[in-house]
Amino acid sequence: MKTRVFLGMCAAMICTSLWAQTAATVEKVEVSGIPEQTLSSGLRDAMQKLTGQPFDSQAAEEIASRIQSEHADSIAAVKTLPGAQPSRVKVVFVVARSSGEPDGSDSNVNSQYTVESVEVKGIKRNLYSDALYDEMQKMIGQMLDNKLVEVLRKKLAAEPLLKNQYTVSQKIERGSQPQHIRVIFEGEKLPWVFRATLGKVIKVNGGSFNISVGNSTPTDKDIVEAVDITGFNTGSLSAGLRDELNAMVGKRLDTLEINHLRDRLQTEVKGDYSVNTKSAKGSKDGTAHVTYDVARQPWLPFRNDTSVFAYHPKQGVSAFCCGSEFIKALFLSLGTDGDTLIERYKGYDTGLEFVSLGTRHLGASIEVSTYGVIWKSQTLNLLAAQPNLAGAYRTRQNIAPSVAFAFNRFSYVTAGMNFTELHMYEPELHWQSAHEATGSFHFDSKNIQKGKTSIQYAASYDIRSGTKALDSDFVYTRHRWDALYSIKSGRHKGKLTLFAGRITGNPPLFERFSLGNTTTLRGWNKYDLDPIGGTRLAHLSTEYWYRVFGFFVNTGMVWDDGQPAVVRNSLGVSLGPLALGVPVKCSQSCGPTFLIRF
Repeated sequence: MKTRVFLGMCAAMICTSLWAQTAATVEKVEVSGIPEQTLSSGLRDAMQKLTGQPFDSQAAEEIASRIQSEHADSIAAVKTLPGAQPSRVKVVFVVARSSGEPDGSDSNVNSQYTVESVEVKGIKRNLYSDALYDEMQKMIGQMLDNKLVEVLRKKLAAEPLLKNQYTVSQKIERGSQPQHIRVIFEGEKLPWVFRATLGKVIKVNGGSFNISVGNSTPTDKDIVEAVDITGFNTGSLSAGLRDELNAMVGKRLDTLEINHLRDRLQTEVKGDYSVNTKSAKGSKDGTAHVTYDVARQPWLPFRNDTSVFAYHPKQGVSAFCCGSEFIKALFLSLGTDGDTLIERYKGYDTGLEFVSLGTRHLGASIEVSTYGVIWKSQTLNLLAAQPNLAGAYRTRQNIAPSVAFAFNRFSYVTAGMNFTELHMYEPELHWQSAHEATGSFHFDSKNIQKGKTSIQYAASYDIRSGTKALDSDFVYTRHRWDALYSIKSGRHKGKLTLFAGRITGNPPLFERFSLGNTTTLRGWNKYDLDPIGGTRLAHLSTEYWYRVFGFFVNTGMVWDDGQPAVVRNSLGVSLGPLALGVPVKCSQSCGPTFLIRF
């Protein structure tokens, strides 16, 4: 190993000599492998005096020797890189730990960073001792010691007021200056049920662990032999970012630096692309290969996700999964759903969807579904009293082809048709058709990042029209408008949703609007509000979340044209997927309702 390092140094010196013959001007001087501030001020001044002067290999080698004198356990060599202009070069003093010194178990690439600050988040200062606080703050200004960080995390988790009450984890983030980092200890209070049983059944450390299989995963002792970017033209990147990526070659694998450059790369390629990193073993022992995979994001979303996992005590369990594609463009959902519509349906929904047909602008799908339908007695009784309405049916079968066109990654339109066949009960079993022409417009701002706060706006309009031109037995037009605003800052999140609808004509029951399930007017029962649904709809929902705890207020009304609209309200609290909804001013036999919605 020592021989290889020596040969590498020799090669670097030979390259330096060749560059010297061109008398190129030194554009910039950098140090790689150690923090520059660990060098004496006189040595740093001597390095910077090279800037603006013709490159002198002898002067550069003298500085490399001085670096080795100040860092006796290291080897220093001079490396030159092309500058911004053909007649300019960058001089890099590459410093590496001497291979003659064995790497101990505590050797870690992060030890090259200086601790800028130590923070504790999620735990009040009065819950842990002053002595532990002082011990944490002593790390500031010192080189990072991973073992010490882990020791302090364990000490924090073992504090009398925190033990079995909080989980404690640690993370390392880049500091405000190069080669500086921030150490952050994060505490999260356990739910009551775990706090009550910890120490008796389960032991919680709150730490982290790594899983490795064989020797396929590189470690921070490996040297980066190459850095690649796939899926994107690197010529479009800034020169500064390209230089930083290339500078990783020859250094030990540094996950912190890899992730930092991934974020830089994501910023430069913008939201049309996603960036993922992959580190693998290199072509030789002790080396690593870093790849940044840049993938172009489709503009059209997947439009056939019909997943529902919910429970309402008066409406039962709904489990319909999963919608997402599992074999290329093929999607499949099956199960039962009594939450979404007035009816409870069970069956399957399948088809093909392509979010990109040769271009990100164009997509298409075809959906086929078959459902058996079950009705509540409240719905059947009201239908018997209103024979002018479309009746109940035994089965519902549908074929729905559609196309979509994206203007950009924020907005798109769709057009298509729904051919639905209903096996009607009255006056005797027979088939009727609900054939629709459909269209929609969708806008989604995606997440707009402003510092640590992200904001999202979304809006859509959907129209469906049953018409004789498509040989439909039902003639109607259904409109629906939706809008959403959400904001997230740290562990706080707020969301405001508004939707409204209007139907003209005589629609089949599956097209009528309803409120009072696990997402709307939570706490009410839709079969108490309107068992057959309505042709007019308005609903507003306001939600606030802190971590997994939330509070919501719902206001809405559903009614038929010509009838008075009655405004109803509900409010409640939530814990993850669990919610307790309370109807406001309910004159019927109703009260707080326990709900589940994933």
